[in-house]
Amino acid sequence: MPAPMTRRQIWLAVVIGLLAGVLAGMFGVGGGFLMVPLYISWLGLEQRKSHATSLAAIVPIALAGALGYAAQDSVDLSAAIALLAGSVFGALYGVKLLGQVPLKFLQLGFAFLLYSSAARLIWSSNPHQLLDGWASIALLIAVGFFAGVMAGLFGVGGGIVMVPALVIAAGMNSVVARGTSLLVIVGSGLSGTWSNLRKKNIEISYALLSGIAGVPSTFFGVYLSHQVPQRIALILFAFILIAIATQQVQKARGGSALH
Repeated sequence: MPAPMTRRQIWLAVVIGLLAGVLAGMFGVGGGFLMVPLYISWLGLEQRKSHATSLAAIVPIALAGALGYAAQDSVDLSAAIALLAGSVFGALYGVKLLGQVPLKFLQLGFAFLLYSSAARLIWSSNPHQLLDGWASIALLIAVGFFAGVMAGLFGVGGGIVMVPALVIAAGMNSVVARGTSLLVIVGSGLSGTWSNLRKKNIEISYALLSGIAGVPSTFFGVYLSHQVPQRIALILFAFILIAIATQQVQKARGGSALH
């Protein structure tokens, strides 16, 4: 049987959930881009387990965020359905990859994902509709699949892929993009978590504590998202991604991957 958690571990898991919830609500992501490095550095989880545990904790956080945005009519259901069609299957494939790729690749791949999303947001965060009709639906399914793979592999929910794509390629304003992304994350998170549970990749106690703690703070994040100007929110989001990506690169280069 696993050793019981200490009081310190309980509080750290709760704080991780609270922080992730605020960021999830503000930026339409699951919060995994914060939870993964904190599970590693604060709680000592191995890299793969931190990714899987983060994805599980994301589910209630994303659900709370989606409900908060839906209450303000900031969710595009048709786009969410198309994204879900790809993301559910992508998450299953991502979980499969999680058990196969080297740890250093996980760190550097995670960093590259964050850097590329940040650069795209800084470069162009103005809504722009690239495609119409069936071509647009096909693009959303492809984006959803890729986001699902990233969710299953990196434990990030996929919002850091979907929000920029919905803003830049689908012509949504950033508030609706965030709400739509969170709804999709619920589906991909459930899919990936089910697969991770079967593989026993998840620290269930940490996932439950962080996920439950993140629910109320997510609603606060949703409130903040409607108070902060869109451009400022996206730029802030981009710089947070850059900071976390740099931390991951430093760990990989320093040979400090957790075992």
